[in-house]
Amino acid sequence: GKALKMMSRFHIITLLPNLLRPCLSFVPHAKVMKREYFNSPSLHIEKQTTNSFSSSISELSEETIHNVNGITCREVGIEVRDLGIIKILEATADAQDRLVEVACAVDGELEDDDLRLNSSDPYGAVLWPAASAVCDYLQTEVSKNSPSKSLDGMTILELGTGTGLCAMAAALGGASKVLATDYEEVPLRLLEYAAIHVNNDDTDRTKRLSKIETSLFDICDHETPLPKADIVIAADIMYEPKTGIAMAHRTIEALRAGSRVIIGCSPGRPGRPKFQQVIKELLPNAEADFFEVYGRTCSGPRNDLICGDGSSSVSSVPKPLKVALMDIGPEERNC
Repeated sequence: GKALKMMSRFHIITLLPNLLRPCLSFVPHAKVMKREYFNSPSLHIEKQTTNSFSSSISELSEETIHNVNGITCREVGIEVRDLGIIKILEATADAQDRLVEVACAVDGELEDDDLRLNSSDPYGAVLWPAASAVCDYLQTEVSKNSPSKSLDGMTILELGTGTGLCAMAAALGGASKVLATDYEEVPLRLLEYAAIHVNNDDTDRTKRLSKIETSLFDICDHETPLPKADIVIAADIMYEPKTGIAMAHRTIEALRAGSRVIIGCSPGRPGRPKFQQVIKELLPNAEADFFEVYGRTCSGPRNDLICGDGSSSVSSVPKPLKVALMDIGPEERNC
């Protein structure tokens, strides 16, 4: 009965995003990820180890588990071309259940739970396949075709960062600045923690990851302009028609500002047809088509309301998956 009740509420959230997913605006003063940030009162991390950082870390079934702001997460290592392993944090099965319950709750129902989802969206607490495709593309096509053979000197803006894999790959690939945005706080906190506490293998990595800043930003809030960037990236954010339409308008905005736009989209995303429709209407003569590249499926637990049975995004072990990718430059803005 409870599962059915949660499912019905989840469907209401999906059908009425404007009502139950309030828009968030870009926060001009982005949070720069410095070590001292994690000692601030705004990020509560239980201290249960003798580490020099305040953190909760434990080994469970050969997985490293962290507790970030009350959300239990597991480390997941993702191989990125030319960069090696980048570790992200994903919500565990129990944490996903809790996030879904919070997302589906009505006002006052979970008064004793201090976890909040500003926009009732739990999706950013787990990884999705297009992220690996965008990461690899940044390294193979963007970096290697630039004069410096890296992302050096570039500012990268990521929309809908989720677990932050693309943002960390951009920073490790040499970007001078990376602004990772999302309209939920939870993904931003997981990215910040992973960049400082989890991917601190050596001094060079730590220095590069310090180039990441985070901020709340809602692509559907068209009154708030895009932050300036050389390249705008997005992976698997067109999960409903509304976000597909919004991403199309943001793409046009970025192109007119002189930015290059790179978008990855896994199979079956409902927002992609709307995105393509709007792009064709606004840029009828532009070369703005998706092409296929390979990403990788994701493994690990998924709550049924986050990723249902039969989804091509998840498999027992990661395997190649064809992902749609678009790379469009500012020269197409007047087509």
